[in-house]
Amino acid sequence: MSETIKAIGLNRLGLNGSDFVFRNLPVETLVQDIIANNEGSIAANGAAMVDTGSYTGRSPKDKYIVKEPSCSENIWWGPINQEITDDVFDELYLKVIDYYNRTISKTYVFDGFAGADPAYSIRVRFLVKKAWQAHFVHNMFIRPQERELNGFSPDFTIINASDVKNIDFERHGLNSETFIIFHLAKRIAIIGGTEYGGEMKKGIFSVMNYLLTLQAVILITFQKGLLMTIRLTLQTILVCTVSIQKQDLMSFSLIIFWFLGAGIQLLFGK
Repeated sequence: MSETIKAIGLNRLGLNGSDFVFRNLPVETLVQDIIANNEGSIAANGAAMVDTGSYTGRSPKDKYIVKEPSCSENIWWGPINQEITDDVFDELYLKVIDYYNRTISKTYVFDGFAGADPAYSIRVRFLVKKAWQAHFVHNMFIRPQERELNGFSPDFTIINASDVKNIDFERHGLNSETFIIFHLAKRIAIIGGTEYGGEMKKGIFSVMNYLLTLQAVILITFQKGLLMTIRLTLQTILVCTVSIQKQDLMSFSLIIFWFLGAGIQLLFGK
């Protein structure tokens, strides 16, 4: 369906004008747009095919988290969880929003949910400029009922500007022109320089890992995007601790899988 920028609150992100955006379009329409926009082609079996360019997988060296008061003491900073400043985020954020405001092509919005357990599910919103990216998240995340879109307010938003490159990455002290940056306090992530769709999926998985860990909940992902949450209790933590103390480091992974396996058996009543 088409919505105005203001009607669904995109003006709060910095988008301007009274232009329409295309929200939660059906697959059939998205596939038509993929072809019309020259983003891809249709395979013999009817599936839409696209070329994601030089990135056929995620780019972990280009992934950053803004180090700010709400998360600075909760994250193990280093080569995996790379820190970035508010100033660099703000500069690239404005670059991304400017791209959305001045680009004539359609803006697609997907509103939905990550996680099937109502106790831990979060509302997610994706802004993308390519129909296939909207198709991707439509397939990866839980689609809302029509009534759930009324007054929808996202817990986390990802703005994908894959055509935008950070030509000032050396001045910013970053790895390359590509960037995937998360601001946990603002509940926003921005993506630029890569068309790999998995950055959006794994990005939300990373966010859920962070948020649920603060609630003592483990998030597990399986094939086909199935997510499972396991609530940690004092008893299970003590069991793990005692087990680890009795074993050497080589058996650490076996202990964790034993723990997770036991939790899965309990959840499914096996």
